[in-house]
Amino acid sequence: MAVYTTLTQKDIEYILQEYNLMLNSFSEIKSGILNTNYFLSTNKGKYVLRIFEGERTFEDENLELEFLIKLNTVIPCCLPLKTKQNKNFLVFKDKMVALFYFIEGQPITKVNIENIKQIACYLGKLHSYSFGKRLDRKSRIDLNFYYNNIDFSKIDIDMRHKEIILTAYNRIKDIDYNHLPFGVIHNDIFPDNVFIDNNNIVGILDFNEAQTGPFIFDLAIVINYWIKIYNLDKAKETLFIDTFLLEYEKQRILTKEEKLLLPVAIINMALVFILLRIYKFHIEKKHNIFIENKCYSELIHLLSTH
Repeated sequence: MAVYTTLTQKDIEYILQEYNLMLNSFSEIKSGILNTNYFLSTNKGKYVLRIFEGERTFEDENLELEFLIKLNTVIPCCLPLKTKQNKNFLVFKDKMVALFYFIEGQPITKVNIENIKQIACYLGKLHSYSFGKRLDRKSRIDLNFYYNNIDFSKIDIDMRHKEIILTAYNRIKDIDYNHLPFGVIHNDIFPDNVFIDNNNIVGILDFNEAQTGPFIFDLAIVINYWIKIYNLDKAKETLFIDTFLLEYEKQRILTKEEKLLLPVAIINMALVFILLRIYKFHIEKKHNIFIENKCYSELIHLLSTH
């Protein structure tokens, strides 16, 4: 989440007319780096307004919304509100806009073992439900795109980091995941995209990078950004990872091939978000946008510790 497109109060009031809602107040949501989001308080409750900033067709974006409507019967996830015309979205100033029901809770800021168990369960349910299903569209979680569009001979980052990144990329670049179990994956399942209330997960948010992919990519994201990112002592890290995989397999059993390639996928999904951050803040230079500044260097140890 972030704010790339600035909306005025009149803009938001105009949009809300299409939902038969009246605006009380609104504020920008800074967290995240991919779409524009606003928090809205209205006469009928709270909502999140999303402006889709990706380079997809409206039809491709709507695939996600249709998927969420069905997925909401399986796991707690963000749900789009229908317009007066019974549509999932509207177009405002040539951009696609959708309104989501607000989920009461707080994003996870400190991960504990109970959070690990719950996200494992919900990911297992998501993957079991989406097994074999397709959501074929472009995603900005794209390792090769960022690698091919970053000139490492010119980019102003630490030379040691360059070496670590290039070594990791060369190690994994030819790995083929196409034979692994696949379906619709979240693709961005960070703790701040999961809301909790009284330590219970009440909502999984931001499926805007969801697409068809191997399930172990989601597992790798959790292992990296819920566990390894915190530099836990080895015993605790192992406990968290083992617990996560054990709880996940209560919903969907991993194949031998998945277990074999999971360590490689962990490197893959560490690298893709490192490159995404380099691209956003060193190539696109999004510092002038209302956006949470996420430094790539915070993630570099995910590569150097392997």
